[in-house]
Amino acid sequence: MARSQNSLEDRVLRYIGEHELMRAGDRVGVAVSGGADSVALLRLLLELRCTLGIVLCVIHVNHCLRGAESDGDEAFVLEMAHRFGLEAHARCADARQLSETRSLSVEAAGRHLRFNAFAEIASEQRLNCVATAHSLDDQAETVLLKLLRGAWTRGLAGIYPLVELGQGKLVRPLLGERRQALREYLQSLSQVWREDRSNADCSFTRNRIRHELLPLLERDFQPGIAALLGATAELARGEQQFWDEHAAHCWRQCAGERHVVPDGMSWGFDLPRFRQLQVSEQRRAVEFGLRDFVPLDFRHLEAARLAILGGSSSTSLPASFGLSMAENGTQLVLRRCAAPPEP
Repeated sequence: MARSQNSLEDRVLRYIGEHELMRAGDRVGVAVSGGADSVALLRLLLELRCTLGIVLCVIHVNHCLRGAESDGDEAFVLEMAHRFGLEAHARCADARQLSETRSLSVEAAGRHLRFNAFAEIASEQRLNCVATAHSLDDQAETVLLKLLRGAWTRGLAGIYPLVELGQGKLVRPLLGERRQALREYLQSLSQVWREDRSNADCSFTRNRIRHELLPLLERDFQPGIAALLGATAELARGEQQFWDEHAAHCWRQCAGERHVVPDGMSWGFDLPRFRQLQVSEQRRAVEFGLRDFVPLDFRHLEAARLAILGGSSSTSLPASFGLSMAENGTQLVLRRCAAPPEP
C-alpha cells in the first residue's frame, strides 16, 4: 500500500538518515519491552529494513519487578519475535535487588541493568547498534525533569539520538515522534501491545511530569511544548559539544599539572590568565577542572569561581570541600575539610 510522503515511516526514515543512526549492512538489535513505543519501533524497522539494508533481532530485558506481569511481557516479546522470524535475546536483571545493594532508585537501577545487558548482547551477537524506542514525549519529560533539577546544557541536552555502547552504539530513531502517533500507527496495523501499570504510578517524579505537568503546559500554556522542549535539547547538545572541547582548553590554559596533596588536589595556576577569560569560560573551566572531585551546582560553582578570582578561599562547596588559592595566587588547592561538628 502506498504511503504519504509525510507518513510515520518516512519521517522515521529521514530521522535515521539525518542523524546517521544506521548504515546498510548493520546488524541492529531492537530493544522491545512489550510496551506500545517499543512494539511500534519494531514494526517500523520491520517495514524499513529492506530500504535501510539492515538485519534485525529482538532484545528484551526482564527487570523482575512485577512478577507474573514481567514474565508475561517477556513471553509476549519472544512470541512476537518468533512470529516475524527474528532471533530474540532475553536477559533477566533484578532491578530491585540492585537498587537495594547500591542505594539507587529502582528507575536508575533499571537503566543501569538495561544498558549493561544491551552492551553484553551487542558484543556477543556482533551487533552494530541497539535501537531503543525513546520518543519526543520522553525527550520533553527528560528536559523538564533536568530543568527542575537545575541542569546545565549537559542535562538540558536530554536524550541523545546516538551514544556509544561498548564497541557499537545505542540509537533512538523515534526521538522526533509523539507517543500518540506511535499508538495510532499500531492501531492501524491491529497490533496489540502490553501496558506496564507502573507507568501510571505518580509517586515517581517522571510519571508526575508525564501525566500532570506536561499535559498542563500543553493545555494551558503552549500546545507545542513537546516540540519546543525537543528543540531545546537539540540546541543544548550543540552547545555542550562546543563546551566539551573549549572548557578543557580554557582550564589547561590556566591550570598546570595536577598533584596529590593531603585529602585533596592542587594545580599550579595562572590567575592573571584566568581573569582574562570571559565569565562563561571561567565557569565552564572551573566545572571541567573540578567535576571529577566534587559535584558543582550553580551556587557552588560561583563560590569556587569567585574564590579563584579573588585569590582567596571558599568553603561554600558540597561535601565539606574547601578551595583555596595559595602562594600569591599561583597554586589552586582543593581539599576535603573535616566534617563540621554535630549541632
